[in-house]
Amino acid sequence: MKQTMRILAMLAIIAISAHTLPAQELRQITGIPENETKEERKAREKRLEAMRDSIAFVEAQMALDSSYFVITADRIMLDNRVNIMSPEAGTNFVLVQGDKAVVQLAFNTGFSGLNGPGGITVEGTVGKRKRKVSKKGDISYDFSVNGTSISAQVYITVYKNSNQAMVYINPNFNSNSMTVYGPLIPYDHNGDRYGNKVFQGRTIP
Repeated sequence: MKQTMRILAMLAIIAISAHTLPAQELRQITGIPENETKEERKAREKRLEAMRDSIAFVEAQMALDSSYFVITADRIMLDNRVNIMSPEAGTNFVLVQGDKAVVQLAFNTGFSGLNGPGGITVEGTVGKRKRKVSKKGDISYDFSVNGTSISAQVYITVYKNSNQAMVYINPNFNSNSMTVYGPLIPYDHNGDRYGNKVFQGRTIP
């Protein structure tokens, strides 16, 4: 954690300095050589990307521990057969807010659907949480969710050194499984510092 805080502080200094200091002084602070080659620039950018990924991974861990997070969908797989690419992230998501979980799909067909955005929204109470880390460093976070219109087991995997996640939702009373792929980020309805917003439609009564 101390290392992560040092990385965050360093990136903050670089970001602030980039807007306030002349280029020569900025290079001195960040250690960028004035005659940096193309290969050196690529290597430096690769190191910065690795640091950003590490920070995203730590933030994902903290979000899981706090139980306030959202996975916005980059891709959805229905019943291991129907593959939905590039869905609208703000309306297709798995959201956990404390003891409440929401699963929403919106297919943007032009029809309002049951929830308003064009799909379905179900929510329930979270229970039986389990968290473990694999030998590879991936995080598994499993829980049950039960409500009026949902009873399922949810299995989340967050991959090492990133915030990219896979969410497998397995209903308890039918075989209509769903897998959601996308980033897991901290999220609180009271304020999301990432600027990301999800639109929750009407839940099925």
